[in-house]
Amino acid sequence: MNQKSIEHIALYSLVLVGILIVGVLARLFVLSKGVDDFSSSVAFFATVIVLMAIYASLQTTFNQFLLPRIEAFLLRFSAFQTKKNYNDTVSVPEALTIEDSNQATPDVIEPAPTNEEAISEPSEYEVMRTNVITENNRAIQTKLEKVLNYTKQTMVAYMSEEDLNRLCTYVTEYSTGDTLQKMSPVKVDSQLKSIDIMHFGWNIGKAFGRKRIHTATFIKNVFAHTLRDLEISTIERKMSHTESVCCIKLDRKIM
Repeated sequence: MNQKSIEHIALYSLVLVGILIVGVLARLFVLSKGVDDFSSSVAFFATVIVLMAIYASLQTTFNQFLLPRIEAFLLRFSAFQTKKNYNDTVSVPEALTIEDSNQATPDVIEPAPTNEEAISEPSEYEVMRTNVITENNRAIQTKLEKVLNYTKQTMVAYMSEEDLNRLCTYVTEYSTGDTLQKMSPVKVDSQLKSIDIMHFGWNIGKAFGRKRIHTATFIKNVFAHTLRDLEISTIERKMSHTESVCCIKLDRKIM
């Protein structure tokens, strides 16, 4: 409790004691006039209530009307103004101290992780699974790079740069098993015969581990001009046949 609150309590206590004393005197005065005890008690309480109401009215009037005018009048004197400025200066650091104390509060120590948080850590199974998936993806990427290098080295002499780039794009999609939705057939040099294209298809299909029917369908669509006279079933059956005269040989070492 600060000094100001103590002063208010002391002031109100003195006023209350003074009112009670006046009320007792009023009761004694009424008794001295020959009035009964009940009437004298009524006089006591009435006096106390009236005096408290008068005090409250006077205090309200003083605080709202007289005190501002008195303070404005006293502020004209330098001594009172100096004292007021000193009081304001003293009161400000107190508020700042409270604010600074809040800012200076040490960081709250974070609680130790609960059982739920401990359980949220990856288990041994999840770690192993992630490592295996990562390794598999790396192997797939390595395999694709080898097939693309084979494609470029094998076909660069027989097709334009634009067609070769599109062929590499189709091979990449073919490696993932995606169905080629929009595809423009590529053109190759007349030196390459249908057996060369079938050998090329068999080589990359073997590298990716794709079924013969899938590979036959793929090269039939991609090399539609060269394989225009062959059915998919024929391509599927003859793609691994060996012939003496061909530019592209069956290659089992792409991997």
